[in-house]
Amino acid sequence: MQAERKSPAPLRRPGILRPGYTDPQSGYRYYSSAQLTEANLIRMLRSLELSLEDIRQFLRERDPARKEELLGEHRERIEQKMEEYKSIVSSIERLTEGKGETMEREIETKELADQPVLGVRFKTSMASIGEDIGKGYEAVFTYIGKSGAQPVGPPFAIYYDMELKKEDIDMEACVPVSSLMEGEGNVTGRSLPGGKVASTLHAGPYEEFGEAYQALMLWINENGYRPAGPCREVYLV
Repeated sequence: MQAERKSPAPLRRPGILRPGYTDPQSGYRYYSSAQLTEANLIRMLRSLELSLEDIRQFLRERDPARKEELLGEHRERIEQKMEEYKSIVSSIERLTEGKGETMEREIETKELADQPVLGVRFKTSMASIGEDIGKGYEAVFTYIGKSGAQPVGPPFAIYYDMELKKEDIDMEACVPVSSLMEGEGNVTGRSLPGGKVASTLHAGPYEEFGEAYQALMLWINENGYRPAGPCREVYLV
């Protein structure tokens, strides 16, 4: 007996589950009843945001212990994501209920001197920003260790895009050093211009960082200033 059904989007990539028959006129894919269990398994794995390659690896694996290990790795990622979502929901509730930190946050102005830095500039997305900025700092600190230099302050990131974006975010991972250095490869050395800045301290989950930016922008507008350069995030911890 054949169960006729059109394949959902997750099954359209060849190499995961091949249809028993494809209608040449409509392009519909048909799967036998014997394939439905595997089709449902693929759909559930995709709902957990596993990549196609991870799904292929899971389906090829015959060792039950290794299968459980693969699922465990993704379970940790999902649990971490759930904690992030909880933090975001808490931030939304505080803002909508008027309990946010916007009015309570301490903001001050500072005069920053020019600062020699080593940095890696790159473009990234919200989905991969953590991984990409980690690679940037790894490259910078590897070069620092090789050159015998020493950081003279905490690392920081420069965001060259003022608007909120999900893709193609232009940013730079920087480390302050004591004097101008040449750099190598994708690590470049330069003098970062100083100037007057509005600054605030954020202590808490990174997912709530938007509240700090909101408070800064409101303070800047209310006090007759305007942004004159890219934002910097200094990572004290």
